[in-house]
Amino acid sequence: MNCSLRTKTIAGVAVIEATLLAILVITIFQFLTTLLDDSILKRAHTTANLFASTTKNAFLSYDLASLETDVEELLANSDIVYVRIIDNSGNVFASGGSEAALSQPFQEDSFVDQTDDGVFDISAPIKVNSQLYGRVELGINISSISNSLVKVRNWAVSIALIEMLLVALFSFVLGTYLTSQLKVLRSGARKIARSVENNHYTDNKVKVTGSDELAELSEAFNQLADSLFEEYKRRSTVETELTELNRSLEQKVQDRTTLLQQKNALLQSTNKDLKEAQVQLLQAEKMASVGQLAAGVAHEINNPVGFVGSNLSTLSDYISTYQLLFAEMQSVINTTDDRERLQKLEQLKQRFEQHDIDFINEDVVPLIRESSEGLERVSEIVKGLKLFSRIDSDEKQWFDINDCVRTTLSMVNNKLKYISDVKVELSAIPRVFINVGKISQVITNLLINAGQAIEATKKHGHIRIATTADNKQVSVHIEDTGGGIKPEHIDKLFNPFFTTKPEGQGTGLGLSISFGIAEEHGGTLSVRSDEGKGSCFTLTLPLTPPEDSVHSDKQDQQ
Repeated sequence: MNCSLRTKTIAGVAVIEATLLAILVITIFQFLTTLLDDSILKRAHTTANLFASTTKNAFLSYDLASLETDVEELLANSDIVYVRIIDNSGNVFASGGSEAALSQPFQEDSFVDQTDDGVFDISAPIKVNSQLYGRVELGINISSISNSLVKVRNWAVSIALIEMLLVALFSFVLGTYLTSQLKVLRSGARKIARSVENNHYTDNKVKVTGSDELAELSEAFNQLADSLFEEYKRRSTVETELTELNRSLEQKVQDRTTLLQQKNALLQSTNKDLKEAQVQLLQAEKMASVGQLAAGVAHEINNPVGFVGSNLSTLSDYISTYQLLFAEMQSVINTTDDRERLQKLEQLKQRFEQHDIDFINEDVVPLIRESSEGLERVSEIVKGLKLFSRIDSDEKQWFDINDCVRTTLSMVNNKLKYISDVKVELSAIPRVFINVGKISQVITNLLINAGQAIEATKKHGHIRIATTADNKQVSVHIEDTGGGIKPEHIDKLFNPFFTTKPEGQGTGLGLSISFGIAEEHGGTLSVRSDEGKGSCFTLTLPLTPPEDSVHSDKQDQQ
């Protein structure tokens, strides 16, 4: 439902006034409530402590008559509902006031707003030198104070409502005055609209009265009306020209659309072929890497599996020895004849010496520890293979690239350890948004290339793997002491099918695919090389994922 400016003016002023009044009334209420609460609490504590001090001597001397007199004097105050004086055992020395209140269990009130029966219950201890002998309990009637507070609140709300009505009335008068000239402008605007609709423009100026801002608005409206009339004439001329131009353009647009559709179909077909070729190249490089890793991974698995099997065989023999000794120990325990027991104990002692139990006990723990380490090694290799098998997936996730380096290194370690010393320098770096399988393939390719570069020199070399980070990106550096790269080959290094390896030893796709994977992640793959000294490849990845990756990931989740 549309509201007029007058209604909005009235509503706006009323809302502002209501808000200010509400803040004022709430503030007053809170102030009065806090003031009354503090007053009641202060009165209650003062009365209780004073009464406890007054009755202390009579209480300690068991002067019950004086206690009764003190109670009657306190009850002379109209707001005291009941009084009770008791000792530590709960014995009542004196009491007075409302029988109903005295018959209820005493529950002391800490705050006024906790009082739900109109009586504020409070107590005060009777002490001598920090020794507690009893206490006084009393109730103060606060219902009259609460009723007064309610009356004040009702009075304040009534005044606020009356003021709201007056504000609404004044707002109505002000809104009527302000909108009178606006109605004239609205009428003129509607005349202009009808003129445009009927394609017949007439004089649509409005009468200007007064000298205030509304009069200035009326003058601006008249200037606008003149401008619209001039624009109307220019538009009529342009429309005629456009009509003729459209007739000639329609055929041209139709011909161009047909040509674009044909080129678009050809482009889609080409794009599909490129994607299929890219998938095939990625799969081919993956299979080439798997082939290079297969022998090393098999050797890395066979070694721990071999000594785990040997350890299990030895442990099986030890368990058989333990079972034999336990059976003889059980026989000794079950023997009731002392002489026979001594004989069996002697035989058991000989068995311990015969099987060298001390050596077995010392050897069991290292065997189990070595077996666990071997199985953990196999688990790490299998984990790396599972990670490498996810290359075909397009899934990306937040991942610690240090884990990629560790897992990949465990897979290629057997290929590198015989030809080089590997130095790992992993820094504490934040996670990055990556396809774990593809980034692992890039690191694998770089490590294999480093090993092959060192192997080609026929010398034992060094490989350094380091990770670093700054405010924008993380980097993986793989540096080798191989033969390096010729300067004229640097610019061609990441081109598809370019390779410096002998024929049959490389596809020429590894670095090209790795370069594409880095760009796919919004990162880079660069190289620095000194011919004859070695090379350093650096993979950089952004700390924040590319917008297209995030958008694609959200679409997949939806």
